[in-house]
Amino acid sequence: MLDINKRLLVIGAHPDDCEYVAGISLKMKEVGFEVRYLMATNGASGHHELPGAAIVNIRKKEVERVAKLAGFTYEMLDLEDGRLTASLESRDLMLQAIRRYNPGVIITHRPFDYHPDHRATSMLVQDCSYLLLVPNICPLTPPMRQMPAIFYMQDTFMRPCAFRPDLVFDISNEYDKKMLMIHQHQSQFYEWLPWVEGMPMDEVPQDDAARLGWLKATHWGQRSALYAKLYRGELVNKYGNMGQDIQYAEALEACEYGRQLSKEELAEVFPL
Repeated sequence: MLDINKRLLVIGAHPDDCEYVAGISLKMKEVGFEVRYLMATNGASGHHELPGAAIVNIRKKEVERVAKLAGFTYEMLDLEDGRLTASLESRDLMLQAIRRYNPGVIITHRPFDYHPDHRATSMLVQDCSYLLLVPNICPLTPPMRQMPAIFYMQDTFMRPCAFRPDLVFDISNEYDKKMLMIHQHQSQFYEWLPWVEGMPMDEVPQDDAARLGWLKATHWGQRSALYAKLYRGELVNKYGNMGQDIQYAEALEACEYGRQLSKEELAEVFPL
């Protein structure tokens, strides 16, 4: 039996980023893991009309709804949205937050991403990895006694290094709940993101049920279907012929700075 703390910590830059791997998170909860979403920033820059303090309050309530819906816990570090760097001050806050939760598994962004906050979050996790075990760094927060396994969430960016799908997951059964979790971020997916991407705002439905259907049809809702197509070969290798028919998928890439698990150990941690 593998000795690993059955706690999953998903670390995102913003309040709606952890949902990139909501399917995996839900699956891990089903097999007995506790799940926490940790957000590096407060989301203060994520709106085109509302000032920072107002949107922060809204986004905290959105995260609370997600956590209640999924049965997860969450923590927000309250660092500045859009201005996150891998500074010593930010590293200390991240280090302490990870230690407090003491996860066996961490999932975060890759360091190759369009958003500077995503890249900085990834670098903060990498910079924290070894230091999690060092007592004299942030000495008031007890060090972890076991290095967590660290993974990157999937993306489609190719340069300087494309994502490598070390682990793939059929999330077809979790897809509807994943979308319902994303749906809780109303300020983002029905206000800010359509506006910043230049969508006609009058095409965004006002009715709640219609909004959810619209969201599923957008590229945000179709990401999981895209990953199923991109990783079809890996899905077939894992699930056999059934992999040909999988509609929705997520994937992880192992980070070399975390605990390295054998193929057998990975199957024990992720029996999904």
